[in-house]
Amino acid sequence: KCHNVCRSRLCCFDSYKLQGSCRATVGEDECELYSLCEQLINENGGEVKTFIELDLKEFDSDRPDISTSEQMIEKDVFDACYFGNNESRVTQELVTKCHNVCRSRLCCFDSYKLESSCRATVGEDECELYSLCEQLINADGDVVK
Repeated sequence: KCHNVCRSRLCCFDSYKLQGSCRATVGEDECELYSLCEQLINENGGEVKTFIELDLKEFDSDRPDISTSEQMIEKDVFDACYFGNNESRVTQELVTKCHNVCRSRLCCFDSYKLESSCRATVGEDECELYSLCEQLINADGDVVK
């Protein structure tokens, strides 16, 4: 969704190298409205394509390799959502933590009926990192509260 909103105004930023600046054409005020969009520009001046790439920009200035970021995501999902075969471990606290970690990737699952699938947009690999999140979706395609 961010890309859809931001795409027409990435040209406002000097760091965006895929086309010339449009700041003079659209105006300072218009560009300022889109200031948060600059985070969607990668270090090469192109667009950030995946949320993993955005996480690398946001959370680690040393730029770890992608596999390190993937391991961090998998660990966060596992720590927040895993209860094994012991359903007595499923508490409101666990469900809340799992929701917080999974919220942005519930769209990866075909069983989720509240939003269209984002699997094609974010990619199979990224969706797979959030596979434990699918347990938050009930048989009706709604999110477990």
